[in-house]
Amino acid sequence: MADTLKKFDAETSKEDLIAIFTTWFNESQSYHDEMLKSQKISEQYYLGNQTDKQFIPEHSSDTVENRIFEGVETLVPIATANAHQFLALPKRDEESSKTKAKKVQTVLEKKYETLEIQRKLEDITRHLLLYRFGVLKYCWDHEINDIAVKLVDPRLIMIPKLRVEPHSLPYVMEIQEYTEEEMEEFFPDYDLSLASLNKASPKSAQGDGHLHGRALWKVYEVWTEETLAWFCNNELIEAKDNPYWDWNGEEKDKYKIDKKGKLVKKKENVFRNHLENPEKPYIFFTTFQISDGPVGPVSLVEIAIPIQDAINVQKRQIIDNLRQMGNGQVLMDTDAMSKEESDNITNEPGLVLRGELLASQNKLKRVSGVAMPNAHFSNLQHSEATLDNLMGIHSATRGAAAAKTLGQDILSRQQDFTRIDLITRVLNRGIYRLANGLVQLMKMYYDETHTFKVLGIEGAIDFVSIGQNDIEDGLEINVKSGQTLPLDELQLQNQAVQLWQLNALDPVTLFERLKFPNPEKAAERLVLWKQGQLTMETQAKIAEVNASAQAKASLTSSAGGEEEGRGTETPMNVLQRATQGMGGTAPSLPQAPNMVR
Repeated sequence: MADTLKKFDAETSKEDLIAIFTTWFNESQSYHDEMLKSQKISEQYYLGNQTDKQFIPEHSSDTVENRIFEGVETLVPIATANAHQFLALPKRDEESSKTKAKKVQTVLEKKYETLEIQRKLEDITRHLLLYRFGVLKYCWDHEINDIAVKLVDPRLIMIPKLRVEPHSLPYVMEIQEYTEEEMEEFFPDYDLSLASLNKASPKSAQGDGHLHGRALWKVYEVWTEETLAWFCNNELIEAKDNPYWDWNGEEKDKYKIDKKGKLVKKKENVFRNHLENPEKPYIFFTTFQISDGPVGPVSLVEIAIPIQDAINVQKRQIIDNLRQMGNGQVLMDTDAMSKEESDNITNEPGLVLRGELLASQNKLKRVSGVAMPNAHFSNLQHSEATLDNLMGIHSATRGAAAAKTLGQDILSRQQDFTRIDLITRVLNRGIYRLANGLVQLMKMYYDETHTFKVLGIEGAIDFVSIGQNDIEDGLEINVKSGQTLPLDELQLQNQAVQLWQLNALDPVTLFERLKFPNPEKAAERLVLWKQGQLTMETQAKIAEVNASAQAKASLTSSAGGEEEGRGTETPMNVLQRATQGMGGTAPSLPQAPNMVR
C-alpha cells in the first residue's frame, strides 16, 4: 500500500488515480457495511423500535421501557455540560508575542461560540454512543471567507480496517450527495453526462437518492495527508494538493549579521503552517479501541441491547399476566339471573345486583385476581439496575434521588461521573486537534485582517483584529478540559459559604463559587459597603454618647457641681473604640480620659 500511496497525488495520471480509488473503495466497503448493520440496529433501539416490536400480536403487550434513550440523553448533557477553554502559549517571553497569542486565544474562544462547537459535541456524543464513533471536519468556507466546522454523519465515512489510530489512516473517504445545480457550482469543469447513470437511478447511503423529487449525484471525497480528490461514477472529477497546507511558501527578505559584523540580506521562503505536518481535516472521536480496526468494535448502546431486550420481555410478560390473571372474576348460578342481566355487570363502584337468592353464597361468588410472584418484579428490577450500571446513570444522576441520605446520592453520582469521564476525555482530545486545525486555517487564509466583536470587562464590547502575521511559528495551543465536576454545584456553593464564615476564603473566590457575573466588582462593592456601614455605626454611637454626656452634664449642673474622679468620653474616644471593635486599628489618642472611677 505504501507504493500505491506515493502515486496518489495531483501529478498522478487520471487512470492511476481511478485505479487506486477503486482499490481503496473495495477494501473499505466491507468494513463500512459491517458497521452500518450495527449502526442501524442501535438507531432503532434509540428510537424505541425494540425487541421485535413490529412482530408482537395485537392481543399481546408490545410495551417498550426505553432505558437506552434515557441513558443516552442523560449522558449527553453531563458529558458536554462545561465549555472548553483555550490557552495560547506565546513563542517568546516578550510583550508583543504575548499580545499576539492573546489574540489567537480570544478568537478561538469566539469561534467556539459562533460555530456552536458545544452543540456539535452533543451530537458527537450521541454518535459515539450509537454508531461507535463521531466525526468533525474543519474547513474553509469560501462564501463567508472564514473557517467552519461541520458535523459529519459517521455512516457516510469509509475507512480501511487497519490496526492504527484513526488519524493515522492512509486515507479517509466521505460519501457526499449533490444536486445538479450543486455539481455545476462546485465542479464546473466536470462533464455531467459522464454521470448519467447516477442521474437515472442514483443510490443514496441514507435514502432513496432523491431530494424532494430531484436526482442526486453520489460523490466520494477522498483525503490523504497530501492530496484531495473527488470521484463520481468511477470517474475522476478533480484532484489537487491538500488545500489546508502551505506547500510553496512566500519569498521574503530576511536580514542577518554575518561573521564580519555586516548586515546581509537574504531571501528565504516563509511557510505559513501551524501544524508540524499536513493532516486530513477529520477529527475522530471513538472509544473501546481494542479490535483490529481504527474505531471501537462495539458501541455502548450495542452492549446494552441484550439487557434492554430482557427488560422489555419481562415488562411485557408482567402486563400480559396482569391482563389474564390479575382481573377478578364473578361466578354465579344460571338460575340467579338472565344472561342479559349478567352481561351488564361491570366493575363500577357500588354496583347493585338483583336476582333470586343472590345474597346466598351458593348463588354468586366473587373471585379476586391471582397475585404474581415477586420473582417477576425482582428480576425486572435487577435487569434495570444492570443496565444503569452499564451506562453509568443511576437514579441520582438522572435526577430521581432514591437514596435515604444526601451523602448516598452524592456518592452514587460520583461513581457515575467516573464512567462519564471516559467520554469527556475523548471529547477533550478531539477538541485539542480541532483547535490546532483551526489555527492552521487562520494562519493560511487570514491574509486580510479579520475583526471580531467580543465581550470585555463588565460586558463592554471589544474589537479584536487578527491576521496571519499574528500567528507566530512556535505558538502552542492548549485546551482546558471541559470535565464533569466531582462535586455538585450546590455543594461547592455551600462549601464556599462555610469557608467564608470561617474567614478562610476571600470575597472574590466566594463570588466566583456563587456564580456572580463579575466577582471582582462584587467584592469591591462589599468592601465599600462595609466601610460605609462602619461609618454609620460610628456616627450613631457618637450621637448616643453625646446625648448621654449632655444628660449627665445637665444632672450634674442641677446638683450643684461636676462629679469628680471620672473623665468625659469624647467622640474621638468612641471612634477609636468602635474601630478597634470592628477589627481595624486607630492611632492612640493623647491624654485619653480615665474611664474607671
